[in-house]
Amino acid sequence: MRSWNALVAIVAVSSLASCSASTGAMLPDASEDVGSAPAADAGNPGDSSQAHPDAAEAGDVMTGPSADGGLDTSTPEASIDSPATGGTWSPVSFGVTTKDTGGGANIVIAYGGYTATDADSQAWVAQLTTVRLAQLGVGHLYAVRGPQDADYAAREIGNSELAAALATQATSASYVVVIAHSSGGFVADELFTFAGSSVLAKIAYFNLDGGSWALTNALVASMKGVYFCNAHDAVAGSSENTSSDESLHAEFAASHSFTVDADGSGCDVGAGWCLHDTLIINHPHDPTTYDLALDYTDFTGGRQVVSSYVDQAVSDGVL
Repeated sequence: MRSWNALVAIVAVSSLASCSASTGAMLPDASEDVGSAPAADAGNPGDSSQAHPDAAEAGDVMTGPSADGGLDTSTPEASIDSPATGGTWSPVSFGVTTKDTGGGANIVIAYGGYTATDADSQAWVAQLTTVRLAQLGVGHLYAVRGPQDADYAAREIGNSELAAALATQATSASYVVVIAHSSGGFVADELFTFAGSSVLAKIAYFNLDGGSWALTNALVASMKGVYFCNAHDAVAGSSENTSSDESLHAEFAASHSFTVDADGSGCDVGAGWCLHDTLIINHPHDPTTYDLALDYTDFTGGRQVVSSYVDQAVSDGVL
Protein backbone atom coordinates (compact mmCIF):
# COMPACT_ATOMS: atom_id res chain seq x y z
CA MET A 1 0.00 0.00 0.00
CA ARG A 2 1.19 3.51 -0.76
CA SER A 3 0.58 5.82 2.20
CA TRP A 4 0.77 9.57 1.84
CA ASN A 5 -0.05 12.42 4.19
CA ALA A 6 -2.00 15.15 2.39
CA LEU A 7 -1.98 18.87 3.08
CA VAL A 8 -5.35 20.25 4.18
CA ALA A 9 -6.07 23.96 4.60
CA ILE A 10 -9.34 25.66 5.59
CA VAL A 11 -9.48 29.37 4.71
CA ALA A 12 -6.31 30.80 6.30
CA VAL A 13 -5.96 28.14 8.97
CA SER A 14 -3.85 25.10 8.07
CA SER A 15 -4.64 21.66 9.45
CA LEU A 16 -3.24 18.22 8.72
CA ALA A 17 -4.92 15.10 7.43
CA SER A 18 -3.82 11.72 6.18
CA CYS A 19 -4.77 9.90 3.04
CA SER A 20 -3.56 6.78 1.26
CA ALA A 21 -3.29 5.84 -2.38
CA SER A 22 -2.87 2.44 -3.96
CA THR A 23 -4.29 0.38 -6.75
CA GLY A 24 -6.39 -1.42 -4.18
CA ALA A 25 -7.22 1.31 -1.64
CA MET A 26 -9.17 4.51 -1.92
CA LEU A 27 -8.18 8.05 -1.08
CA PRO A 28 -10.88 9.98 0.76
CA ASP A 29 -13.43 11.25 -1.78
CA ALA A 30 -11.36 9.85 -4.65
CA SER A 31 -13.03 8.57 -7.78
CA GLU A 32 -13.69 4.83 -8.08
CA ASP A 33 -11.10 4.46 -10.84
CA VAL A 34 -8.22 5.87 -8.79
CA GLY A 35 -6.03 2.92 -9.72
CA SER A 36 -6.59 3.32 -13.45
CA ALA A 37 -6.30 6.11 -15.98
CA PRO A 38 -8.39 9.14 -14.90
CA ALA A 39 -11.39 10.51 -16.71
CA ALA A 40 -10.45 13.06 -19.35
CA ASP A 41 -9.57 16.42 -17.89
CA ALA A 42 -11.43 19.54 -18.91
CA GLY A 43 -8.96 22.09 -20.22
CA ASN A 44 -9.67 25.79 -20.39
CA PRO A 45 -7.10 27.58 -22.52
CA GLY A 46 -9.02 30.83 -22.49
CA ASP A 47 -8.61 31.67 -18.81
CA SER A 48 -6.62 29.51 -16.43
CA SER A 49 -7.74 31.56 -13.44
CA GLN A 50 -11.50 31.16 -13.67
CA ALA A 51 -13.57 28.63 -11.77
CA HIS A 52 -13.43 25.27 -13.47
CA PRO A 53 -16.45 23.46 -14.88
CA ASP A 54 -17.55 20.07 -13.58
CA ALA A 55 -14.34 18.07 -13.51
CA ALA A 56 -16.24 14.84 -14.17
CA GLU A 57 -16.32 15.97 -17.75
CA ALA A 58 -13.45 17.21 -18.01
CA GLY A 59 17.66 2.06 -7.80
CA ASP A 60 19.98 4.02 -5.87
CA VAL A 61 19.72 5.70 -2.48
CA MET A 62 21.56 9.01 -2.42
CA THR A 63 21.97 11.94 -0.06
CA GLY A 64 22.18 15.50 -1.30
CA PRO A 65 25.07 17.85 -0.62
CA SER A 66 24.86 20.36 2.18
CA ALA A 67 25.09 23.35 -0.16
CA ASP A 68 21.35 23.94 0.15
CA GLY A 69 21.44 23.90 3.94
CA GLY A 70 21.84 26.87 6.24
CA LEU A 71 20.82 30.48 5.92
CA ASP A 72 23.64 32.47 4.36
CA THR A 73 22.52 36.08 4.30
CA SER A 74 25.74 37.15 2.60
CA THR A 75 24.87 35.46 -0.70
CA PRO A 76 21.34 36.35 -1.81
CA GLU A 77 20.05 34.49 -4.85
CA ALA A 78 19.44 35.91 -8.28
CA SER A 79 16.11 37.63 -8.70
CA ILE A 80 13.36 35.91 -10.64
CA ASP A 81 13.50 38.95 -12.93
CA SER A 82 16.78 37.60 -14.31
CA PRO A 83 17.05 37.42 -18.11
CA ALA A 84 17.21 33.62 -17.68
CA THR A 85 13.49 33.69 -16.98
CA GLY A 86 12.37 36.58 -19.18
CA GLY A 87 9.13 36.35 -21.12
CA THR A 88 5.44 36.51 -20.33
CA TRP A 89 3.27 33.80 -18.82
CA SER A 90 0.34 32.68 -20.95
CA PRO A 91 -2.38 30.05 -20.42
CA VAL A 92 -2.19 26.56 -21.91
CA SER A 93 -5.21 24.98 -20.25
CA PHE A 94 -6.97 25.04 -16.91
CA GLY A 95 -4.32 25.38 -14.20
CA VAL A 96 -1.38 25.34 -16.64
CA THR A 97 0.62 28.38 -17.78
CA THR A 98 3.78 28.65 -19.84
CA LYS A 99 6.47 31.00 -21.03
CA ASP A 100 9.49 30.78 -23.30
CA THR A 101 12.64 32.46 -22.01
CA GLY A 102 14.62 31.91 -25.19
CA GLY A 103 17.22 30.10 -23.10
CA GLY A 104 17.16 26.73 -24.82
CA ALA A 105 15.08 23.87 -26.21
CA ASN A 106 14.77 21.85 -23.01
CA ILE A 107 11.60 21.91 -20.94
CA VAL A 108 10.65 22.07 -17.27
CA ILE A 109 7.18 21.46 -15.82
CA ALA A 110 6.64 22.32 -12.14
CA TYR A 111 3.58 20.90 -10.36
CA GLY A 112 2.74 22.79 -7.19
CA GLY A 113 1.30 21.17 -4.09
CA TYR A 114 -2.21 21.47 -2.71
CA THR A 115 -3.24 25.16 -2.38
CA ALA A 116 -0.41 26.42 -4.64
CA THR A 117 -1.69 29.14 -6.97
CA ASP A 118 -0.60 29.86 -10.54
CA ALA A 119 1.62 32.65 -9.21
CA ASP A 120 3.16 30.36 -6.59
CA SER A 121 4.16 27.71 -9.10
CA GLN A 122 5.38 30.34 -11.56
CA ALA A 123 7.64 31.96 -8.95
CA TRP A 124 9.08 28.60 -7.89
CA VAL A 125 9.89 27.33 -11.39
CA ALA A 126 11.23 30.73 -12.46
CA GLN A 127 13.63 30.82 -9.52
CA LEU A 128 14.68 27.21 -10.08
CA THR A 129 15.36 27.96 -13.74
CA THR A 130 17.33 31.12 -12.99
CA VAL A 131 19.51 29.42 -10.41
CA ARG A 132 20.04 25.99 -12.01
CA LEU A 133 17.97 24.80 -14.95
CA ALA A 134 18.97 27.58 -17.37
CA GLN A 135 22.48 26.15 -17.17
CA LEU A 136 21.06 22.93 -18.62
CA GLY A 137 19.49 24.61 -21.63
CA VAL A 138 15.99 24.85 -20.22
CA GLY A 139 14.09 27.62 -21.96
CA HIS A 140 10.49 26.39 -22.01
CA LEU A 141 8.77 26.71 -18.63
CA TYR A 142 5.40 25.31 -17.53
CA ALA A 143 3.85 26.10 -14.14
CA VAL A 144 0.94 24.02 -12.85
CA ARG A 145 -1.17 25.12 -9.91
CA GLY A 146 -1.89 22.73 -7.04
CA PRO A 147 -4.98 20.53 -7.16
CA GLN A 148 -8.23 21.70 -5.60
CA ASP A 149 -8.33 18.49 -3.52
CA ALA A 150 -5.30 17.13 -1.69
CA ASP A 151 -5.74 13.76 -3.43
CA TYR A 152 -6.59 15.30 -6.84
CA ALA A 153 -10.00 13.62 -6.81
CA ALA A 154 -11.55 16.12 -9.24
CA ARG A 155 -8.91 15.61 -11.97
CA GLU A 156 -9.47 19.25 -12.99
CA ILE A 157 -6.04 20.25 -14.33
CA GLY A 158 -5.67 20.47 -18.12
CA ASN A 159 -2.99 17.79 -18.51
CA SER A 160 -4.29 16.48 -21.83
CA GLU A 161 -3.66 19.87 -23.47
CA LEU A 162 -0.23 20.00 -21.88
CA ALA A 163 0.59 16.55 -23.24
CA ALA A 164 -0.53 17.66 -26.70
CA ALA A 165 1.77 20.69 -26.54
CA LEU A 166 4.69 18.53 -25.45
CA ALA A 167 4.16 16.12 -28.34
CA THR A 168 5.37 18.87 -30.69
CA GLN A 169 7.64 20.94 -28.46
CA ALA A 170 9.63 18.03 -27.03
CA THR A 171 10.81 16.89 -30.46
CA SER A 172 13.64 19.43 -30.27
CA ALA A 173 14.38 18.88 -26.56
CA SER A 174 17.00 16.56 -25.10
CA TYR A 175 14.94 16.16 -21.96
CA VAL A 176 11.75 17.22 -20.21
CA VAL A 177 12.22 17.91 -16.50
CA VAL A 178 9.05 17.24 -14.48
CA ILE A 179 9.13 18.31 -10.82
CA ALA A 180 6.15 17.67 -8.56
CA HIS A 181 5.88 18.72 -4.92
CA SER A 182 3.51 17.09 -2.46
CA SER A 183 -0.01 16.63 -3.94
CA GLY A 184 1.42 17.77 -7.26
CA GLY A 185 2.67 14.19 -7.62
CA PHE A 186 -0.90 13.02 -8.17
CA VAL A 187 -1.38 15.65 -10.88
CA ALA A 188 1.91 14.80 -12.60
CA ASP A 189 0.88 11.14 -12.73
CA GLU A 190 -2.05 12.14 -14.92
CA LEU A 191 0.29 13.79 -17.43
CA PHE A 192 2.22 10.53 -17.73
CA THR A 193 -0.98 8.69 -18.68
CA PHE A 194 -1.51 11.15 -21.57
CA ALA A 195 2.09 11.50 -22.79
CA GLY A 196 3.30 9.55 -25.80
CA SER A 197 6.26 7.17 -25.66
CA SER A 198 8.64 9.62 -27.35
CA VAL A 199 7.91 12.25 -24.69
CA LEU A 200 8.08 9.78 -21.81
CA ALA A 201 11.53 8.67 -22.98
CA LYS A 202 12.79 12.25 -22.41
CA ILE A 203 11.24 12.79 -18.97
CA ALA A 204 13.37 13.11 -15.86
CA TYR A 205 10.84 13.06 -13.04
CA PHE A 206 11.41 14.33 -9.51
CA ASN A 207 8.70 13.54 -6.98
CA LEU A 208 9.34 15.81 -4.00
CA ASP A 209 7.86 14.29 -0.85
CA GLY A 210 4.70 13.55 -2.81
CA GLY A 211 2.22 10.89 -3.79
CA SER A 212 1.40 8.67 -6.74
CA TRP A 213 -1.62 6.80 -8.08
CA ALA A 214 -0.74 5.91 -11.69
CA LEU A 215 2.92 4.93 -11.80
CA THR A 216 3.79 1.39 -12.81
CA ASN A 217 7.11 -0.40 -13.24
CA ALA A 218 6.71 -0.17 -17.01
CA LEU A 219 5.97 3.56 -16.90
CA VAL A 220 8.92 4.28 -14.60
CA ALA A 221 11.24 2.21 -16.78
CA SER A 222 10.12 4.13 -19.88
CA MET A 223 11.45 7.46 -18.54
CA LYS A 224 15.00 8.83 -18.50
CA GLY A 225 14.95 8.78 -14.72
CA VAL A 226 12.53 8.84 -11.79
CA TYR A 227 13.62 10.19 -8.39
CA PHE A 228 11.59 9.92 -5.20
CA CYS A 229 12.92 12.68 -2.99
CA ASN A 230 12.62 13.40 0.73
CA ALA A 231 14.55 15.68 3.10
CA HIS A 232 16.39 15.22 6.38
CA ASP A 233 17.74 17.66 8.95
CA ALA A 234 20.08 16.09 11.54
CA VAL A 235 18.41 18.12 14.28
CA ALA A 236 14.79 18.57 13.14
CA GLY A 237 14.25 15.14 11.56
CA SER A 238 12.72 14.00 8.27
CA SER A 239 10.16 15.47 5.88
CA GLU A 240 6.57 14.40 6.42
CA ASN A 241 6.26 11.90 3.58
CA THR A 242 9.67 10.25 3.84
CA SER A 243 8.31 6.77 4.55
CA SER A 244 5.95 6.85 1.57
CA ASP A 245 8.73 8.11 -0.71
CA GLU A 246 10.90 5.23 0.43
CA SER A 247 8.03 2.82 -0.22
CA LEU A 248 7.57 4.17 -3.74
CA HIS A 249 11.26 3.75 -4.45
CA ALA A 250 11.12 0.16 -3.18
CA GLU A 251 8.07 -0.53 -5.36
CA PHE A 252 9.68 0.64 -8.61
CA ALA A 253 12.98 -1.07 -9.31
CA ALA A 254 14.13 1.40 -11.96
CA SER A 255 13.68 4.44 -9.71
CA HIS A 256 16.17 6.35 -7.58
CA SER A 257 15.83 7.59 -4.00
CA PHE A 258 17.33 10.94 -3.05
CA THR A 259 17.52 12.71 0.29
CA VAL A 260 17.94 16.48 0.34
CA ASP A 261 20.39 17.57 3.04
CA ALA A 262 18.21 19.97 5.01
CA ASP A 263 20.65 20.64 7.85
CA GLY A 264 20.23 24.18 9.15
CA SER A 265 16.62 24.37 7.94
CA GLY A 266 15.43 26.17 11.05
CA CYS A 267 12.48 23.79 11.35
CA ASP A 268 11.39 22.78 14.83
CA VAL A 269 12.31 19.28 15.98
CA GLY A 270 9.77 16.85 14.57
CA ALA A 271 8.12 19.49 12.34
CA GLY A 272 7.68 17.20 9.35
CA TRP A 273 5.51 19.65 7.44
CA CYS A 274 8.11 22.40 7.72
CA LEU A 275 10.70 19.90 6.46
CA HIS A 276 8.24 19.03 3.68
CA ASP A 277 9.00 22.46 2.23
CA THR A 278 12.79 22.07 2.46
CA LEU A 279 12.52 20.33 -0.90
CA ILE A 280 11.52 23.77 -2.24
CA ILE A 281 13.48 26.22 -0.09
CA ASN A 282 16.45 25.69 2.22
CA HIS A 283 14.99 27.68 5.14
CA PRO A 284 11.15 27.57 5.26
CA HIS A 285 9.39 30.63 6.61
CA ASP A 286 7.37 28.86 9.32
CA PRO A 287 9.44 26.57 11.58
CA THR A 288 6.34 24.64 12.61
CA THR A 289 4.64 23.79 9.30
CA TYR A 290 4.42 24.48 5.56
CA ASP A 291 3.66 27.89 4.03
CA LEU A 292 3.43 27.48 0.26
CA ALA A 293 2.54 31.12 -0.36
CA LEU A 294 5.92 32.21 1.04
CA ASP A 295 8.08 29.15 0.53
CA TYR A 296 7.36 29.05 -3.22
CA THR A 297 7.85 32.76 -3.78
CA ASP A 298 10.13 34.50 -1.26
CA PHE A 299 13.80 33.67 -1.88
CA THR A 300 15.18 36.74 -0.12
CA GLY A 301 17.20 37.21 3.06
CA GLY A 302 19.56 34.39 2.16
CA ARG A 303 16.85 31.84 1.48
CA GLN A 304 17.69 29.64 -1.51
CA VAL A 305 15.69 27.50 -3.88
CA VAL A 306 16.64 23.83 -3.52
CA SER A 307 18.03 22.08 -6.60
CA SER A 308 20.36 19.38 -5.22
CA TYR A 309 18.20 16.63 -6.71
CA VAL A 310 18.87 18.12 -10.15
CA ASP A 311 22.60 18.07 -9.42
CA GLN A 312 22.31 14.38 -8.57
CA ALA A 313 20.58 13.63 -11.87
CA VAL A 314 23.37 15.46 -13.70
CA SER A 315 25.93 13.37 -11.81
CA ASP A 316 24.00 10.21 -12.72
CA GLY A 317 24.00 11.14 -16.42
CA VAL A 318 20.20 11.45 -16.49
CA LEU A 319 20.43 15.16 -17.31
